[in-house]
Amino acid sequence: MDSAAPLPQPPSPAPQATADDDATRVVVSGGTPAAAAPATPVTPFGAKPALEPQALQLGRYRLLGRLGEGGMATVFKAYDPDISRAAAIKFLHPSLALDAEYRARFLAEARAAGGLSHPNIVTVYDVGEIDGRPYIAMEMIEGHSLAEDLTGGAQLPIREVATMGMQLARALAFAHERGIVHRDIKPGNIMRIKDTHTIKVTDFGIAHTESSTSLQRTQVGAVLGTPHYMSPEQANGERLDGRSDLFSAGIVLYLMLTGKRPFQGDNPVTLAMRITNDEPEPIQALRPEVPASLRRVIARCMAKRPERRFASGAELAQALAKVVRELDEQEADGTGHRIVPLRVKWALLMSLVVAAVMGITATVITSRQNTALTRQATDYGASMARFIAKLSAVSALAEDWVAVEVAIQAMMKEGDVQSITVIDRAGVVRAASAGPTGKPYEPPKGKALDSLPGEVGVVRYTIGKEPVLGFEAPITFQDKGVGRVALGVPERPLLAVIRLSITLMVILVLVTVAAVAIAMYFLADRFARPVRLVIESMQEIGKGRFDHRIKEHRNDEFGQLYAGFDEMAEALGARQQAPAVAENTAHKA
Repeated sequence: MDSAAPLPQPPSPAPQATADDDATRVVVSGGTPAAAAPATPVTPFGAKPALEPQALQLGRYRLLGRLGEGGMATVFKAYDPDISRAAAIKFLHPSLALDAEYRARFLAEARAAGGLSHPNIVTVYDVGEIDGRPYIAMEMIEGHSLAEDLTGGAQLPIREVATMGMQLARALAFAHERGIVHRDIKPGNIMRIKDTHTIKVTDFGIAHTESSTSLQRTQVGAVLGTPHYMSPEQANGERLDGRSDLFSAGIVLYLMLTGKRPFQGDNPVTLAMRITNDEPEPIQALRPEVPASLRRVIARCMAKRPERRFASGAELAQALAKVVRELDEQEADGTGHRIVPLRVKWALLMSLVVAAVMGITATVITSRQNTALTRQATDYGASMARFIAKLSAVSALAEDWVAVEVAIQAMMKEGDVQSITVIDRAGVVRAASAGPTGKPYEPPKGKALDSLPGEVGVVRYTIGKEPVLGFEAPITFQDKGVGRVALGVPERPLLAVIRLSITLMVILVLVTVAAVAIAMYFLADRFARPVRLVIESMQEIGKGRFDHRIKEHRNDEFGQLYAGFDEMAEALGARQQAPAVAENTAHKA
């Protein structure tokens, strides 16, 4: 994309050099101090085989080795013995140093960058010339370039991207406020301090300084920079301001999130056309978990027209800070909200409704089930009592109590009953599974239940701690009473079935309530996101940004709401521009 004469191709940089592999100009900044010096010592003025690296003294600096080389300059690790400080010194290439215009740009704009003292900008210590070679002495960074983190299509954590993007925006805001446009924002020019998320912007080598004499210098290097990260106006060689850097910052953020550059081209011309005309692949298609708020920030940075981007780096930093807060709130699961989130309200409300409905339903069903089980048990006991009565009728009539005793013992072996007692017509016990005979029968004391057909009486009582259902049926022969049968059936199996039924019903209620609560929590959160999106968009309109659009499509009522909002914003924007258009027309007339 450079309109100037082709720059000399640099040799392969040292491992610590920071450079984009696609750059038309390779930028090298301070790497780690551990860089090994070449076998033959190299200085900005050629090889000096007779000297050791530590003996290479240039001006007040002692060169310790080369850190890397790019299309415009070579960077050396150096030491300033006067103040005992390490530094990285960048020397302009000899071929460019012979060009008065390049030397003027290098020194004038480097001095401007030297006035940028900011935590997220590499500090420039000194600017000058040694034997006719311009140089910049700058801060030595213990770390690596962001380009190294993005090799192989790597995607960085979302919060990390927003945090570093916020620092980049603040650094650009600081430079722009002082009239300096970087013009080459890319991962290779963003240094990341070792083992931290702190970044520093470096290489203001082609920065544009706003001044009354800046027009000619701008023309000399109008399209210098890295093609993949250029803004549309930069690719077209137009006049730039700080919003061009914000476009490049948006491309860097896109790359950090997706691992892909938004614009690709086989040659600089094709790439420039795509940057100017094409829209990048949506981030949600490449990484769906990226929140919509961050996607909107990046989309605004990468707007084709500068007036549709953020007005300043400070405004971009505020938007990214809001994204960071949103991510922190989501991570804290809603804590810190001044309002109760919809997802919590709806989850609690639906849980209460389902719990109430399920509770009432479970109570009714359990009650009916218990009644049915009890009825089944009493019918079984009554049938057995009547059966024993019929079986004992002939023996009771003949007073053959021995036969009755034998029959009772045989029945007890089955284990289905707790006791069997046969009483004669005079009320005396004649045969029993347990207890004495020949004595008057004393019925058990307990709660009498409803009588059953066949004149069978039912009573619930306990023996020790064992609950028993007692059944008393008449013994008849040819419709004449000849005695009675008292049958005791253990109630424990029935109670076990009832308890199991209640337990299962409670589990069903709890599982259902929990499932509804969880489902409603996430469902309500999905409903809340579009609401938050519309609120944020309305706030943008309230700030006078009538170019803001939601630009999200849904096949539901929220989609209609989005479309309605965009139509409203379009109408407001047109209404705002109408007086300006009319005024321009009047001036032309």
